[in-house]
Amino acid sequence: MSDKIGFIDESGDKSIHFTKDGVSTFFIVTAIILEEHYVDETRLQFVKIASKYTQAPEIKSSAKAFQDLDKRIKFLKEITKLNFKIYSIIVDKRKVFENSGLQFRDSFYKYTNGLFNRELYDYYPYLKLVSDNHGSEKFMNGFIEYVEKNHKQTELFRGPKFAFSDSKDEPLIQLADFIAGSLSRCYEPKKISPRSSEILQVLEKNILHLREWPENPRNRFHNIDVEDEKYNKELVDFLFFKINNFININQDNPAVEIKNQLICLNYLIYRFKRDPYQYIYSDEIIDRIKIRNIHITKRVFSKEVIGNLRENKILITSSQSGYKIPCCRGDIIRFYNNYSSKIIPMIETLRKTDIIIKSVTSRNINLLDEKDFDYLKRIIDIKK
Repeated sequence: MSDKIGFIDESGDKSIHFTKDGVSTFFIVTAIILEEHYVDETRLQFVKIASKYTQAPEIKSSAKAFQDLDKRIKFLKEITKLNFKIYSIIVDKRKVFENSGLQFRDSFYKYTNGLFNRELYDYYPYLKLVSDNHGSEKFMNGFIEYVEKNHKQTELFRGPKFAFSDSKDEPLIQLADFIAGSLSRCYEPKKISPRSSEILQVLEKNILHLREWPENPRNRFHNIDVEDEKYNKELVDFLFFKINNFININQDNPAVEIKNQLICLNYLIYRFKRDPYQYIYSDEIIDRIKIRNIHITKRVFSKEVIGNLRENKILITSSQSGYKIPCCRGDIIRFYNNYSSKIIPMIETLRKTDIIIKSVTSRNINLLDEKDFDYLKRIIDIKK
């Protein structure tokens, strides 16, 4: 397994007084992750691209040069060609502090540390992290303490590694800052614009996961004229209740199969929030699982990931277009149709086979009259 390294920075502040002017509503921590042997090349390429947009000694998302959204998006399009992945924790402070013990800053840090540890290390068990020694220092100190206490090493003498660096001297921390700041333009109420969705579109292929907390479905969706395609809030709320319950119960489970299921669920949640009507091909989800150096086939994915989640009453629908968390009656219809297109021809094949076998053997072989196949016989009789 090749060694991975992540560079961390954050956007927003940790103040709980988010209603005050100048205080952010969201707190975003972003890790830029790449293989260590790509670090020098990626660093040089990032600096080279940035030099076309600004002559400042440090590239910052908040710089005046990137307040022009068109310029920011063009810069993002260039840097996303570099070889890195994005993992972010995006915390909505409005929901965190409502009637919650997390109203105290230390509790807030501890909980965010826990989110970051559990999920980031699900993908990269031996990840080395480098953080800015200014803005992120308090967060990272708490994170290091949390990891050392809770992280379970899977190899003797090999665990997480940490380092601090000055963002002025490390361009890849500046890259993390720029991504975090760009994401804030998709979440922070005063920064959102009609073009914010373009930022997520540009970042899409580099995003490993955007972990929003609290993890609730959004209520704002575009209108659908066809009755079967209308967003069903009652259905979605119930499904997210089941999903969140499964994640909370299993988030500390070290079993490989469970980790694969959590990665699948987290990615389906992320894509659902982008577009609740879009299906995701299995290859795209399997690629996320492969990051942990685990290689599974589509058949194994269907059985051990999707199948086991369904066994746990997590409803994931499928069609010829892929998988998704259902949001409307139309999704359920497509799911039923998908299975019907496979099951009904199988039943018809069994019916014809039974006729042939009974005819050829003068009914000496008549399996459907045996007790073991009674249920199957009733299904075939219904088909008649």
